Parts: sequence; structure tokens; C-alpha cells
Amino acid sequence: MATPEPLLRLVRVSKQFDTAEGAGALAVLRDITLEIAAGESVAVVGPSGSGKSTLLNLMGALDRPTSGEVWLGGQDLQDLGEHALAAVRNRQLGFVFQSHHLLPHCTVLENVLVPTLAHPDGGAGREAEERGRLLLERVGLGRRLGHRPGQLSGGERQRVAVVRALINRPKLLLADEPTGALDRGSAAELGRLLVELNREQAVTLVVVTHAPDLARQMGRVLELRDGRLTDGEGPRG
Repeated sequence: MATPEPLLRLVRVSKQFDTAEGAGALAVLRDITLEIAAGESVAVVGPSGSGKSTLLNLMGALDRPTSGEVWLGGQDLQDLGEHALAAVRNRQLGFVFQSHHLLPHCTVLENVLVPTLAHPDGGAGREAEERGRLLLERVGLGRRLGHRPGQLSGGERQRVAVVRALINRPKLLLADEPTGALDRGSAAELGRLLVELNREQAVTLVVVTHAPDLARQMGRVLELRDGRLTDGEGPRG
């Protein structure tokens, strides 16, 4: 029986950034090879400045590697132009950041529906709105649909951000320090919710985190150090 194609595949990926004139390039990621199967949950840990967010940006087509390949759903993202990459980010990827980035003058439901506005039909439609309502109910915000972000707690705002990331049924959900700005109780609640939604929504989950409690809830934990990714099997590259 053939092995299923991984949802996400990085092949010898490296990333460098230019530094001050004459100082040469700064190597952040070095020759990383990684496969993530559909439905997996993966945590990426490591010290501050190790390149975790850079790695997530490459996975999410927010940046391009200096060398190597990033494949999503069997498609080499390096072959796509900016317009096609924007469509991939909108339709196949969901993003949750440490800051919720909600629009302050929009209601909870309106914030959730913002990603649907990029669809060719130009609007959310009844199906998307109903999905938004159901997901908000699922995360305990069914009575907050008409509230604005300023009327919500930090944990509630982050749950809205998670629903917004899921509204277009992405294949891959990428979360960059999603609990970093939350108190301990809210962080634990959001961590449990991400794990549950990973299963319920059949969405692959990659979380960058400094929180050991959150990392332990993932199916696999990878460590990024000195530009190289490792797990219990040693370097991946």
C-alpha cells in the first residue's frame, strides 16, 4: 500500500537575511527537511531568536526560503506567483498569532467572516455565516456574536481569532505563540481547544510555542536550535 503524500513537506530549506552592509548574510534556518502528515499536531519549540517564527512564515507562504522547497498538498509553493500564493494563504491556510489582530469596530461575527470576503463571490454568504455561528458556539462564544473586541477578555479575543482562522476550512492551521499573551487559565483553555479542533475539524496543526504545557499536548514536538530542527531521532536535514 502506497504511503500517503504528506500535507506539508520541506526539502533542504534554508533561510538567510541580509545584515548591515559588509557584515554578510545571517543564516537563520539551515538545510531543514521535514514532513507533516494530514491531521497531525506538531509543536515547534526552541530558544528566542532561534528562527521558529521564520520557519512558520515559510510553512505559511508568508515568506520564501533562500534555498530549498516548500510543498503544500503536493504543490511546490516556489512555482506560484504572488497572486496564487495569496489564494493559497486564504483558502488552504489558517493563521493564529500571539496578538489576535481583530478589527476593533467590527463585531465578533464580522471579524470571523473577514477572510471569506476575498472569495470570488465577494461576500460570506449564508453558508459561511452559519459556519461562523456554529464555530463560535463551539468555542463558547455563541452569545457574543454582536460584541466588539473591546468587550471581550483576552482569552475570548484569541478564541475569535482561532475561529476566524478556521472559517475557510483550511488544510493547515499555523499558530505562532497563540497563548503567549494570555494568563495561565486562559492559555490552558486555548491549548485544549486547539487540540480538540485539530481532531474535530480534521485540520493539521503546527504550533510555535515557548509553553511546555501546550507543546506536550501536540502529537509531536520538534526543537529548533542553531538553525536546525531536531526531535527524538536527531537532526532533520
